Order: sequence, then structure tokens, then C-alpha cells
Amino acid sequence: MLSHVTEMIGEVERDPSISDFSSAVSALRAIGLDDFGRFFIELPNPAFPKLSSILPRMASNDVQRNWTGQCGVPLLKQSLAVTRSMSSVFAEITGSSLSGKRVLDFGCGYGRLARLMFYFTDHVEGVDPWSKSIEICQDCGLDGFKQSDYLPSDLPFPGGETFDLIYAFSVFTHLSKRATLTALKTLRNYVSNNGVLMITIRPVEYWDAAERDKSLRNTSVNDCIKKHDIEGFCFVPHDRPPVDGDVTYGDTSMTLEWLRRNNNNWEVAKIDRSIEDTYQIYVYLTPASL
Repeated sequence: MLSHVTEMIGEVERDPSISDFSSAVSALRAIGLDDFGRFFIELPNPAFPKLSSILPRMASNDVQRNWTGQCGVPLLKQSLAVTRSMSSVFAEITGSSLSGKRVLDFGCGYGRLARLMFYFTDHVEGVDPWSKSIEICQDCGLDGFKQSDYLPSDLPFPGGETFDLIYAFSVFTHLSKRATLTALKTLRNYVSNNGVLMITIRPVEYWDAAERDKSLRNTSVNDCIKKHDIEGFCFVPHDRPPVDGDVTYGDTSMTLEWLRRNNNNWEVAKIDRSIEDTYQIYVYLTPASL
């Protein structure tokens, strides 16, 4: 970190009025998003024992690599790109900033993006169907993160509770058709009427890249491209046990037209992308007009 950032964090560390999560993140927002993210991925930091005891610890490098294929600053750069997109597009669509808004990380993993979203608001929660993900989140101090179902008809929140922004990064890029439709239908019940859902989808070019990476699991890349082009949706399941008769997890691509045609609860409001993560298309959805 640059010296002025270290000095600013030191002032927060020494301030006796800062003694809990909310006051700590509020003060740390002054250092800017990139340095906020850099500080969070390096916690615990022995130079700042008070803040290290208040704020969530970062998952190990092994966990980061196992979940995303990268760790540390290279992964932070990808994370910052999508975080900035969500902040700016949310403001563009709603006319309001994310400050103080309720945010849900759907498919939170170990909470990599959630840590950055605390830059904008204290009110960030997460769900994930894999118990190991939630165990890691809670062990790191992300206490409000809960386990959900693989085919969710509801989420583990009180009835009527809604969020201003829900995001699902690299989630719908892995779901079966049934799981995709189920999740989109359920999420509508948890987004406020003026809220935004951001999901990522893969374009058809993903399949060529998957073939080069040897990750297609005995499936022809030409068959994947053909199915994507004809049906608008292609799913290659992984070797996982079925959930209610359906293998829900694998590799997925879909078109915007398929998304529009099969989800009348949502309207596509905007798309975005970062060259930091080539095959993740950010799709911003808003509740469809009744």
C-alpha cells in the first residue's frame, strides 16, 4: 500500500471511537475502493490488530484458487471491475447510489465480492447452496451468510424481506436450465419493485475457450456451439449427484434472447463486461412491468 493509505488506516486503527464493524468500514471508505479492497484481501494484518479483530478475515489462497482459479491482486482486479460496474449501473438504472442499500450476494462462495460491496453499504448478506462455502464465510467472520437450496423455491430470509440489489456472479454460468428458471423465478420475490438483479452469462465464444482449456468433459465443442445457436441455451453437466433428479451444476452458455423469452418476470435493462474476465457478460435485470 502507498504510505498515505497506510497512514489513513493507522488513524482508523488508533481512533478509540471505532470499535465495531459499521464504524470501521465507514471510516475505511475514505481510502477509496481499490485500497479498501486491497486492505480487505490482506486481513488479518498484524500491523492493524484492532481492525483485524473487527473485520472479516480473508479466505486462504488455496480456497481462493479452488473457487475461482486465482487469488490475491490478480483476482482483486477482476473483482473490482464487476464491483464498479454494479455501482455505476445501479445508479444509472435507479437514480440512486448503493449507499445504505440492502444487497444480496446469491451464490456467494467464500464472500469475495461481498467484502468489496461493504465499501458501499453495511447491509450485505449472502447465500450459497454449498455448506462448505457458508462454513468458510462464517469462519472468516461473515456471520450473516446462510445456506440456500440448489433448486430454491425460497431463500432463508423472513417472508416479505427484499433487497435493492441482488447479484449472482459466475452462478448462472454453471446452472442447468431447470435450476436457471427456478432461481430467476424465486429471486423475483426478493428484489424490491425498484431493485436490480445482476447475473452473469457466458457467450457462445466460451466453448472454444473451454476446449482449449481441456474442460469440456468429453463433449464436442461443435455440439455446444450448435445447441447454443439453435436453442439459445447450452448446458454441459459436471459429474455431480442429481438434485431432485436434475444435475444442477456444470458449464452453461445462453443468449440474451433466450433470457428474455423465458423469463417474463424480468426485463433486460443493460449489459456490461470487463476485459479483465472475458467470458462473463454482466446482465442487469429489473422487475417486468405488470
